[in-house]
Amino acid sequence: MRRVSGVARCCSAPQQGATARVLAVASRPPAPWCSRPAAGPGYGGPPSAAGCVAARGRGSEFRVFSWGLTMHVDVAVAGAGPAGLACARTLLNEQPGLRVLLLEAGRAYRRRPCPVDCGFHCTGCAGVCNVISGFGGSMHYGDGAKLSQLPSGRRLTDHLGGLRADELCQQAYGWLTGALTVPPVLVGQAVSPGAVAAFAADGLALREYPVAVLSESGLRTVIESLHTELDGRAILWHGSELTGAELDRAGMRLTVRNVAGVRQVTAGRLVLATGRRGVTATTRLLDTLGIPSQPPDMSVGIRLEMPAPLLAAIGAEHPDVKVTQHLDGRQKVKTFCFCGGPNGGRIKFTHYHDAFGPGGPVITLDGHETLERHQPDGHRHLAANFGLLCQATGRGTPAAALGSFLTGYRELSGGRPLVQSLRAFLTRTDTPASWEEIRTRLSFDPSVADLVAGRVDRLFADAEHAALATGFRRLMDSILRHSGTLLPDSGLDDILVIGPELESLWATPPLDDGFQVPRGLPLHVTGDAAGIAQGIVQAAMTGIAAANAITRTHTLAGATR
Repeated sequence: MRRVSGVARCCSAPQQGATARVLAVASRPPAPWCSRPAAGPGYGGPPSAAGCVAARGRGSEFRVFSWGLTMHVDVAVAGAGPAGLACARTLLNEQPGLRVLLLEAGRAYRRRPCPVDCGFHCTGCAGVCNVISGFGGSMHYGDGAKLSQLPSGRRLTDHLGGLRADELCQQAYGWLTGALTVPPVLVGQAVSPGAVAAFAADGLALREYPVAVLSESGLRTVIESLHTELDGRAILWHGSELTGAELDRAGMRLTVRNVAGVRQVTAGRLVLATGRRGVTATTRLLDTLGIPSQPPDMSVGIRLEMPAPLLAAIGAEHPDVKVTQHLDGRQKVKTFCFCGGPNGGRIKFTHYHDAFGPGGPVITLDGHETLERHQPDGHRHLAANFGLLCQATGRGTPAAALGSFLTGYRELSGGRPLVQSLRAFLTRTDTPASWEEIRTRLSFDPSVADLVAGRVDRLFADAEHAALATGFRRLMDSILRHSGTLLPDSGLDDILVIGPELESLWATPPLDDGFQVPRGLPLHVTGDAAGIAQGIVQAAMTGIAAANAITRTHTLAGATR
């Protein structure tokens, strides 16, 4: 064996039918978060063989496992994001004897740096995007995070009932914050009368619910704690993707693909917690099992980035501003993933590779709250951002709408994000400058460097663009009224429109209150894949509910041994 990036690596791939073992080795301390990407796992190179085993502690050793043999587990959980981790943890707490396999297509939590965060070009991380894949899932090691409680996530309340939803929400929130020395402060459940009046003047209403913002160091503590809690209890395979599932006498027969090859695993139950990585693959898998899903009602939109002071006042009162507008009684426009506290937020690239078919890769946008970014040198402000979405309009069926939008996006920019000044977006005119020229004129330090100036407005049909433009004006008027700030005409050139932002891409399968599919099949669908749960707390709620159902209604062999 030889050492690669601080882990042991087999010098050659195992022969067919042979047993490959990865032995315990010491690891180097983690590199600074934003160091220049280098070759190796998590830095644009292919994952090593060690990436598919369970890291113990801080990479001090690895579990020994056999790759060439068939294995059976009581429960297999596909996805180590909030839903999958909550499910695995609950299963093992309720029935400690269970044999639980946690499959994660991405890398270990310390091996998830994003080159875009460091000012570099999006490389796609060798086929597995570190933003949407890896231990922690949407809880990205190095970022902050928002934990929004009910009534954010009202579809879960409709699905579960109020009492059960509230119970699960408190369990999920307590699990996610239990490792923090100081409990996070909840805000947003009662905004000031001044904020209410400022939005009401434009006919808008703020949705009020409790939100906790975890700092970057706080989220690191949470992720490390979640990993430690499962260490030695669950079998964790990084770099291992579920590629097939079929019914079997033992429950489900799974096909798992890894850098070491393809392996068959049987499981008494399968829990899909595949998140954004499995945005289309999960629906295809359900289709093969004869489980139809309701197509999504896709929303399309933009992310607006601006000087953090513009959003700081309302962001301090409500870190997760959600406002829905119904224009002309038909078109709906809503904010999404607001990142506007005093420290602003960071725009993230989410690289979907070939998830949306052979037309080419697709990169969309996400936003993460921050609390610990340093003020840029000189007189520039930090950046803040929020997403603005409208319903796809005039594009036909859900499948046709998605295909139409992505075709236009690929033709316009090859599926890579574009940037345009707000003035040019609103007037649907060319941006008369390159991205480098635009960014040097800004009063703030943009959070993303890997952009190309272009016609973001051309991504949208006329009705979609009109809805986004009208929705933005009403919303921004309310925000500025609340802060007592005026936006001069020159401010239209100091706000960036970056696109595209997409939402509601997940189909909704038929599920019971334990998130199990019909006909008694030993399969549960949780988190984003359930189609009705968005948000870290909400995803964890579904994972806990699935685990409760499994331990309550199914006698597993591992529980009786």
